[in-house]
Amino acid sequence: MMTVWGCDIPLKVKIFIWMLAHDRIQSAVQLKKKKWSRSETCSTCDKIETSDHIIFQCPIVVFLLSFLRYTFGWSKSPTSYEEFLLEFVDNRRRKIQKVLLFICAGAMWTIWKTCNDLVFNKKVISTPMVVVYKTVMLIKTWRPLMMPKFSAMTDDKINLMSVNAH
Repeated sequence: MMTVWGCDIPLKVKIFIWMLAHDRIQSAVQLKKKKWSRSETCSTCDKIETSDHIIFQCPIVVFLLSFLRYTFGWSKSPTSYEEFLLEFVDNRRRKIQKVLLFICAGAMWTIWKTCNDLVFNKKVISTPMVVVYKTVMLIKTWRPLMMPKFSAMTDDKINLMSVNAH
């Protein structure tokens, strides 16, 4: 978890990822514990909405993670926060670890915001590619936060995502 606190992303996203790591984001399962009147199921796919489901398992998320897997040559996509941390963060060299966490934090934040728009504002996305485009645009806006020594690699990864999104 220390890696997240050292990542060059907005503080609210660091806190969000910490909450995700501790299964404390406001999923339907968590809200139900607080007497939420709505269903515990996902608005997109009718599966039980847990933290891992929202960020790693919902079909729209699987599309985004498949895009990232294809773009970056991963052998598989993470299906839980624990797997993401072990396979995609902890087992990487420091430089790629920082850049990968930066990009994945952008993807997780985009997923969270898109999910909230659907649940609370009834905003339905027209195609799963919208989530890819939103992720690319978000990390481009965060790009100035990245430390200069990671700039070239970050720019290369963002450009690769942009090329593959078109």
